[in-house]
Amino acid sequence: MKKYITLSLYCCLLVGSNILYAQDIKRKFLFDQIKHSITLGYNIGATAPFSFPNTIRQINSYAPIFSPSFGYQATYDLSSKWFVGTGLSVDVKGMKVTDSVQYFHTIISVDNGNGEKGSFEGDFTGTNATTSRNVYLTLPVFTGYRQGEWDFKLGMYFACLLSAEFKGTVSDGYIRKGNSLGEKVLIESADFDFSREVRSFDIGAHLGVSRHFGQRWAADLTGQLGLNPVFPSSFRGIGYNLHNMYLTLGVAYRLW
Repeated sequence: MKKYITLSLYCCLLVGSNILYAQDIKRKFLFDQIKHSITLGYNIGATAPFSFPNTIRQINSYAPIFSPSFGYQATYDLSSKWFVGTGLSVDVKGMKVTDSVQYFHTIISVDNGNGEKGSFEGDFTGTNATTSRNVYLTLPVFTGYRQGEWDFKLGMYFACLLSAEFKGTVSDGYIRKGNSLGEKVLIESADFDFSREVRSFDIGAHLGVSRHFGQRWAADLTGQLGLNPVFPSSFRGIGYNLHNMYLTLGVAYRLW
């Protein structure tokens, strides 16, 4: 009897060790399918309407500001062709633009005569200069297709606002109080600052293409199109919706 009990215990231990070994092999296999990379890039684009309204008559100048992107990315191979991925990055999205506007609805800060600033809402005609610099913590989620050295990615991104700057000046024109039929007030120069009104999150489409160079390096081109407006619908400082529309030129280095 002792012989059979010993043999049974030995078989149980053998089966158990094989199961644990198989699970360990499976975990290692799954882990080996995950590729980890660090990314570094530069964002170029604009915070702008999808189509230009008739209140913007002419773009006089546009310039990107220093807008770096750096983060981490992980992809999991479903097969030799298909994969899924996600990541986490810090993105600066910004620009400087000067344009000529007519009956551009806005809220400006003006001197009320006693040395203090007051707000004035109306339709402005003249020159508008805007600087935008918003910093986001971005989480992309995408699926991809691999063809040789090329990866193609399509998905969504979710971003949380870390800091916001959206301000500028209006000059060399006039503003009509309330609307385009209101009282006309000449404006030599006045400020506006809508940084506190920027929405605390952003959601949009994520589209990218990568070219691999060896086992470690890759060049990336990623487009992100914000689907929700930068400002909430209750905001009255700008008469149309603005969206983040940026391209990221970058590189990725595979860690393991």
